[in-house]
Amino acid sequence: MMFDPRGIVAVDKRGDRVLFLDADTLAIVGELRDMPALPHELAISPDRAFAYVPAYGDGAHGDNPHPNHRLSVIDLARRTRLCDIDLHPLEAPHTLRFGPDGNLYVACENSAAIAVIDGRDHRLIDKIDTGSANSHRLAILDDPALICTDNEEDASISILDLAERRRIATISLATPIAGIEIVPAEARLYCSDAAAPRLLPISLASLQAEPAIPLEGHRKPCQVVRLSPDGRQLIVIGDHEPVVSLIDLESRAQRAIGVGAKPMDGGFHPDGRTFLLANEEDGTVSEIDLAAGLVRRTVRVGEGCETLAYF
Repeated sequence: MMFDPRGIVAVDKRGDRVLFLDADTLAIVGELRDMPALPHELAISPDRAFAYVPAYGDGAHGDNPHPNHRLSVIDLARRTRLCDIDLHPLEAPHTLRFGPDGNLYVACENSAAIAVIDGRDHRLIDKIDTGSANSHRLAILDDPALICTDNEEDASISILDLAERRRIATISLATPIAGIEIVPAEARLYCSDAAAPRLLPISLASLQAEPAIPLEGHRKPCQVVRLSPDGRQLIVIGDHEPVVSLIDLESRAQRAIGVGAKPMDGGFHPDGRTFLLANEEDGTVSEIDLAAGLVRRTVRVGEGCETLAYF
């Protein structure tokens, strides 16, 4: 959706804060400190009025000894923390996405559940069991309305029906996975193989895995997979490897791009031509030109951001 961005909100995980950036210069123009520990991930409401930042805990996936249970709501116009939604008894909230019904769905991996948040009054209204305490990330298909979770070490994907709020299928895989994205035009999932540098396509019609796609520019497995706004490219982000690949979905041609240390996730400019990538380990953001397949500039932002989004 095209709009004139008012700014960028970034989750500075290493700095334990939320940053506000100028949409053009990427300069820091504001911050929110004292966030519940530790801020991970980010979702923007469809009207771009609010940002939602989960407090995952003080660890990482597979090693999170003190899981949190809060979801912070950020008022983007006032640049203030409006409230914290208590997800208890659900723990370790991570990836979150809005569904076609206007509700927000949050993967709470320690609880093997998806929290359902009312998108109008910011409250927990339900949960959906995933069947796995390794449901770290999720992707949502609007029609039919489904949630797909990557159950990482369990080497499986849970398929959840949004209307009925229940798990309707589990896809077993031959290898653990580390990221997931849906391409609606293909009715296909793309998962990053956690054991090798390749993508695993999965048909949503048959719920069967298809031949793997080797990632030509990567030596290590990848993690986050993102679909460009025009639906034509996949952005595949290296896991502890400073490489991002752009994959043309029609031709399957690949372009590998060198980026900063420990690339994590990022956000698309509303014009669809730019992807901003957070490089957590060196505290930078790479501005990627999706058409040219190159990094336009790299800017120091915070101590180590995990993700960001235009609003």
